[in-house]
Amino acid sequence: MLIWGSSFAAMKRAVMVYDPIVITFARLLISALVLLPFWRRMGAVHYRRGDWKWLLLMALCEPVLYFVFESNALRLTSSAAAATIIALLPLTVALAAQWLLREVVTGRLYVGLLVSVAGVVLLTGMGNETELSPHPWLGNTLEFLAMLCAVGYTLVVRRLSAHYPALFLTAVQAVIGSALYLPLLPFATFTTAVDGTALLAVWYLGAVVSVLAYLCYNQALSVLPASRVAAYASLIPVLSVFFGWVLLGETLSWLQGGAVLLTLAGVVYSQSGTADSQSPSPRGGVKPVPATLGPASE
Repeated sequence: MLIWGSSFAAMKRAVMVYDPIVITFARLLISALVLLPFWRRMGAVHYRRGDWKWLLLMALCEPVLYFVFESNALRLTSSAAAATIIALLPLTVALAAQWLLREVVTGRLYVGLLVSVAGVVLLTGMGNETELSPHPWLGNTLEFLAMLCAVGYTLVVRRLSAHYPALFLTAVQAVIGSALYLPLLPFATFTTAVDGTALLAVWYLGAVVSVLAYLCYNQALSVLPASRVAAYASLIPVLSVFFGWVLLGETLSWLQGGAVLLTLAGVVYSQSGTADSQSPSPRGGVKPVPATLGPASE
């Protein structure tokens, strides 16, 4: 989450100079090249018949659709506002996990969800049009769609991680993502501008964020319930505000700061005082994920 918190400022800096499609393709290609030397270290990979659909869905959720929405969102809103919307991820994942993975969700979570949504709506409503945030409402809406893609990604990886190592899943999403973005390059706007800071941001997004952050996240999903792993996303807004202030000179008003705190309070409240959504297995892990993602009533 520390790495992801910094990624909003990095992406914001990159889209100031380069087209989002070019940035996304570059970061995926970089991540694929970084992971290539580790291909033989990915452990035993036993492909299961029919899993190509889940692997493709994983890559479509993230990086493809998630990056499309987020990169365009950061052209229209601040990195702090975008990261605050991502703070809804733990609550949304928990609700989806209850429905699809049969994880237990308490009433406390629903209360926290309402409080967090109020914080996000308040933050969005107070968003002023500035040079760094020209259309906050539209940008925040796109970021919300990106958050929903992250929910889908989390649930699919939680399912796949029961059978495939985290390094393999991280590499697959980079390779498939690069292939899916390649046909979009003719629609991108290319520039001959050479901006050292923006290029460094693209390299950081590809070599660090798209590799290390996703590797840690995927590994965590292989040993913990999805709702617990996603709970750490509540740290992203605070970290993003810090990096946005240090790297971009972004600022928040006192009221906007209060909206951020309200969102975080809802997330913290929803995650406190609750038992594990899944009981430990004899080996110290968690119960296996159901064979199919479907409603609990199935």
